[in-house]
This record gives sequence, structure tokens and C-alpha cells, in this order.
Amino acid sequence: MQRYLKGLFPHVRMPGLAGAARLAGGIIGGLALASCAMEAESMDESWQERLAAQLDAAGARAPGAAVAIVRDGQVLWASAAGAAGFDASGLTPVRPLEASTPVRAASMSKLAVALTAGSLAAAGGVDLDAPIDAVLPRAPRHPLAPDAPITLRQLLSHTSGICDPARYWAELGEDFFALFDAPEAWCAHAPGAAFTYSNLGYALAAGVLEAAAGERFDRLARTRALIPAGLPGAGFNWSGVERGVRDSGGALHRWSDGAWRVQIDSAAMLAGEGPVVLARPGQALADYQPGANGSLMSPQGGLRANVIELARLAAAFAPGGPGEALAVPVWRGDAGPGLRAWASGPQILEPGQIPGRPGLTAIGHPGQAWGLYGGAWHVPQLNASIAYFVTGEDPDEPKPYDPVTGLTAGETALFALALDWLEAHDSARP
Repeated sequence: MQRYLKGLFPHVRMPGLAGAARLAGGIIGGLALASCAMEAESMDESWQERLAAQLDAAGARAPGAAVAIVRDGQVLWASAAGAAGFDASGLTPVRPLEASTPVRAASMSKLAVALTAGSLAAAGGVDLDAPIDAVLPRAPRHPLAPDAPITLRQLLSHTSGICDPARYWAELGEDFFALFDAPEAWCAHAPGAAFTYSNLGYALAAGVLEAAAGERFDRLARTRALIPAGLPGAGFNWSGVERGVRDSGGALHRWSDGAWRVQIDSAAMLAGEGPVVLARPGQALADYQPGANGSLMSPQGGLRANVIELARLAAAFAPGGPGEALAVPVWRGDAGPGLRAWASGPQILEPGQIPGRPGLTAIGHPGQAWGLYGGAWHVPQLNASIAYFVTGEDPDEPKPYDPVTGLTAGETALFALALDWLEAHDSARP
């Protein structure tokens, strides 16, 4: 405290009793301000310590973690802990993870696909409830229900009857539609009859959007969803992401052989130019025809964005947002841990599904891939949007999904951290 006051009043002199009285008043005011500043700083440190503690939490060990809260377009809190990258040993950090560090967002990316579809539909470019083969002539039909057309809304809500085979993507130059020849690509239910989560369905949805707009999905998503939602620095498979932002990207890791090993977005990938795509020899992205391969830009999980941008993405589904109409539940039931309601893109966590907050609803999407675990959610009752993630995992640690939330313990802890911060923030407001 003495060092702090000395910094505030380095040249104080005592000019008599009146001056002393004025100085005493100034010191008391300064003490009050200093106390408030130190209290706020202490609170910030405690939240940061709680975030950093997640890196060593049992069953949720990770190399990095980040969280952000957005309300009415303003960032209330954004923080990160841990490393964005390591040296060759996989043990020594070379760059810190920051709230501005973009990472591969896994299935949180599907929110951007839904926003793209909603924007194009609002402009009259596509009908979410029309048969997709009206736009995409090679679009498949369910072999068990060939007379039941598949719609874009069914693809977005995972009710199309399409399942995930072992491989649900195709390389540039490969026939994407051949994936639907595999029996494993089809569920045992007809389109619209039940819910089955499908990454392949989202690849098909991206192809439908490409065919409808005559534009490659990565570009379409930027103009229709990412930029309008306040994510100008984000992009699918690094498409459209500025050089400096890409250079700052964070790798995703898994713990293996006593070290953190890069799974995706290595230094070489970050140093590359243009979108990252899987291509067969002799194939050029410039020759690609929109609609030929919806999986090319990884719509199911390839968005690169930072934690603040992911919170903004969730905010797009708030009342009054561009994705509001997409947040109306299409399906309700019980399809496994946490799966109780799904809309045209977002999952809905209904009252009773969020630990410790039985009255809250969350609209958004979780994401798990390549070591990342995270989520992006809008909470209407709090008028706030929350995003969080960890950038790696130890695959040998059990990570059971909570039967009510569908989240792992690590995800639940980060979600709770954000909700606790928000509660403290709101209770301190005058």
C-alpha cells in the first residue's frame, strides 16, 4: 500500500494546516480509490486463477483454456490461460494462448453453417423446407424412403435420416456423392422421423448452399454469416483469414508419450497460404465447381475463430438476432446424453439441463474434435452469450458425458465459471 501511495503522490509537501487538511482529504479519497482498484484487481486475479486451474483439473487436463462473455455486442470478459503452441519437445510453451487466438472450433462451426442457410433463405436464395434435389440434382434420397425428400432444415436439425459412415468427407477431385452409396450413410429412420447427429448431413447442406448461391461455401459463409455476425477475422479452413491472424493461430493437441502433440494447425499449416483442403494429385481449388463437394471446406467443424468471435456467433441466435428464427426447436425427444431439443442448427439446453441454474436455457452448440472441447451458447434469461474451450486433452483420461447436459466435466466447469463471473458482475452493478 505504501508503494502504491508513493506512486500516487510522489511530490507531496505539507503547506501548513489548511494544506494538511486538504492533503488529508486527498489521501483519504486516494485510499478509497486505491482500495477499489486493488479489490477489482484481486477479483480479476481470482477469476484468472480459477481459469488457469482448469488446465490441471482431474479428467480435464489441457494445454490451454479460454472463455468469453458478450452482451449487447460488448465484451464483458475474455481471458485465456496456457499455451497456444510448444517447442519440438511438446513440453515447453513458445506462445501463450490468448483470447484473440483463433483455433479450429470443431462442431461450434455448425452454427455458422446454419446462419449462412438462414441468411440465404431470407434473401430468397433457398427454401429451408423444400426438397434439396430441386437445387442439387445429385442430392441423394434415403434408400428406405425414396419418396420422402430431404430438406435443408432436416439437414440442419439432424433429422434427415443421414448417418455418419467412418469417412464423411471427400477430397478435391473425388466424388462426394459416392459417400452415400455406403449403407452406413443411412440411418434406420426416414427423413423427418427421428434425430441422429450427422456430420455428413452438414457437408451435404454446404453443397446445397453452394449450388443455390453459385459460390464456394467458405466465401459464402464469410459474406452471409461471419462478417454480419461480427466475425470478420474468422474463416473456414483459414479461408479469408488475414496473414497476421493466421500466424497467431493456436494448435490443438493431445497428450501422447509424455508430451503435448499437435493434432491440427501445426506451424507449417499456419504458415500456409489460402484455404487448407484435402486434394488429390493434380487437382486445383480454382477449378472447383460449387455444389460438387460440400465437405471440402469442413463445414462440420473447420471454422477458425477465437473465443470472443465464438461468443458473438452464439449471440446471433438471440432474440432479435439474424439467427432468431433458426433457434425454434424442430425436434424434441431423448437421443442420448444432453440431447433433448434441436433447432435448425443450434442445440437447445432447456431448463433443468444447466448444472446449478435450473431456470436457464442455452441456445448454441458444443464442439469436440482433434483435442478441443468447447461450447458457444446464448443464454436468453441473462441476455448474454458465452464461449469457452480447451485446446487439448489427454485421451487416456475418462471424460464421460453428463446424462443431463451432455457435457464433460471440463466443459461443465468452464460453463459454470462463465456463469459465476456473470452473476458476480451483475450483482455488483448499481
